[in-house]
Amino acid sequence: MFYKSIRFKMTIVYMVILAVTISSFSAVLYHYVRRSLNESMDTLLQSKAEGIIYAISTYWAAERLGTKRYGAKPEADTKDGAVDFATMAQRWVQARSMDPKLLDIIVKIFNADGALIVSSKNTQGITNVSEETLAAVLQGRSCFDHLTSSFPTKKFLVFRVFIAPAVENNKVEYIVQVASPMTSIQTALNSIKVIIFLLIPVTILATGLMGVFLAGLALHPVDNMINTIHDITAENMKLKIKVPETKDEIQKLAETFNDMLGRLDSAFTTQKHLFEDLSHELKTPLTILKGEFEVVLKKMRSSEEYETILRSSLEEVDKITRLVENLLMLASFESKKILPERKSLDLNLLVQGVANSVKTLAEEKKIGLNVEQHDRITLNADEKQIKRLVLNLLDNAVKYTEPGGKVAVDIRRDGQNAKMTVKDTGIGIPKDEIGRIFDRFYRIDDAKGGHGFGLGLSIVKSIVDSHKGSITVDSRPGAGTTFIVTFPAPIH
Repeated sequence: MFYKSIRFKMTIVYMVILAVTISSFSAVLYHYVRRSLNESMDTLLQSKAEGIIYAISTYWAAERLGTKRYGAKPEADTKDGAVDFATMAQRWVQARSMDPKLLDIIVKIFNADGALIVSSKNTQGITNVSEETLAAVLQGRSCFDHLTSSFPTKKFLVFRVFIAPAVENNKVEYIVQVASPMTSIQTALNSIKVIIFLLIPVTILATGLMGVFLAGLALHPVDNMINTIHDITAENMKLKIKVPETKDEIQKLAETFNDMLGRLDSAFTTQKHLFEDLSHELKTPLTILKGEFEVVLKKMRSSEEYETILRSSLEEVDKITRLVENLLMLASFESKKILPERKSLDLNLLVQGVANSVKTLAEEKKIGLNVEQHDRITLNADEKQIKRLVLNLLDNAVKYTEPGGKVAVDIRRDGQNAKMTVKDTGIGIPKDEIGRIFDRFYRIDDAKGGHGFGLGLSIVKSIVDSHKGSITVDSRPGAGTTFIVTFPAPIH
């Protein structure tokens, strides 16, 4: 279903991230614009108030100069409680009431006692400045404040107010209040809100649709891969998916999947060969057993004949038992169920003991078996597994060496490692088959008529790997074979 697909989930996550990002940006932008508009309003009101104070002071100075020429009384010079100053302020305000710069500005002038002298407009519906604010102004401090309107015929309005004292000789002579409605700011902010609330959903929706398209475009190679994967079965494991030249994770996924298919194909092929080889190896002893049993059942035999047939049958059963045991051991190595039981052991004594047990077989074929020990070496290793490794190598060397040949074992230090070399003068291994000698049930063509199941070297390789060691082979047909085993474990 589409809502469960990766492209749908990717699109939803992208839309959520985009919504959070745009909303955060819009909120920051809105608050920044609101603060900027309020600061601009405050700067304007402060500038107007300062300009009015300066203009009234200039106007008053001119009025006072004129009254002195006509012999006015000295008390008329003061603004505090002066009737002439109130009259002058009223005239100044009326004269400036039509000034375009003051159309949206309400101007009020108070005397030093806080009593209203004059107002530029009808302010009956506007609340008065609080007593706390007025008290602060009378102490010589300028203040910003908000006032609200209660006009019956108009909507609710909020005014931004700036009150500034006119101070002369450290004394508040009068107070100027300028106020402007916040309508323009609110209108601008409301417009921004509308734009934001309309823009965010439209942007997110459009981006979501585009995201679905882009996700589908990006995942198109995956769809092709899925279609190819549906066609892959155990019978056509060699089928590969097309690797897109995208230089991204999808290309890596395709390459990794093809690599996995290659390993699976190799595993299936190995398993198939294993069953075929196992069937072949079991067929011979089982056929022999069946034939001997049929011979026994045809007529009565003497006790000696029965004993001979039973001994022969027991040999075939032993072969089958060894085959099963070896297979179980290899399976345990591959599944990591057999871990080396490490303990300190003398490699020299172990190799010499195994060589002594094989020497009887070597003497029967008139093969010389010699062990050279250059250094005394102690390993931390599993004694049974190392003994099995040495026995398999020596058994193979004697088995595939012609009578009169030689088998030499060399033990020495190689830096911080132990190095054991097993060299024979046997039939050798063709160059193109050396890479396969550690495969299960594999025997070279010249040796397939001999004894064994082709599991000995597979067990050797598993033991070497379990001890973190290495094994190399050097061989030429007719010139013998050399196995070199190195154990990287610390030497004591």
